[in-house]
Amino acid sequence: MNTFKDVWNQFKLFIKFDIETVQKISNDRYESGNAFLIVFISLLSLYAPFLFSSRFNNLSDIIFFGILDGAFAWVFSSLAMWFMLGKVFKENLDINSVTSITGYTHGLVVFISLGLFLQSYVSFIDLRTLQILTLGVFFWMYLAITKSLENAFFIDKNNAKISGAVFLFILIWTSEPLKIVF
Repeated sequence: MNTFKDVWNQFKLFIKFDIETVQKISNDRYESGNAFLIVFISLLSLYAPFLFSSRFNNLSDIIFFGILDGAFAWVFSSLAMWFMLGKVFKENLDINSVTSITGYTHGLVVFISLGLFLQSYVSFIDLRTLQILTLGVFFWMYLAITKSLENAFFIDKNNAKISGAVFLFILIWTSEPLKIVF
């Protein structure tokens, strides 16, 4: 079992496209639990600006069901990507490896919440800047998925690009917390 510090260090190496870390994450069957921790923290960070600025009576319910919805959207889009890789592109991948890669990629959503914090406390960041930041983070997520599939599983470049695009499309389409900022 890894400590949170180890998971954080792996996440930092993952978002820098470190090939050894990506291969380590994809080969370890127990990394999906760490990926779930990263997804949980990234979804919680999306609701953190609302926690400090809103006065709803049922804010805990909104956050709980939002995190539950976001985690379900992550699992659903990971399963869709795994199914697509297995049935359409005839790749033989382990579902735990795919969820680990997509979970670590989902951690990039933290940067969107940093943009939300900056928007609420810094006056020169407007909605257009936040939208550009959000699109940049989604492009970074796309690159992280495609590079991980290419380097860890040796999947063809075009197949990795299509699978990454499908994952992000389904994730954005089904996740209510991501619809808040998108």
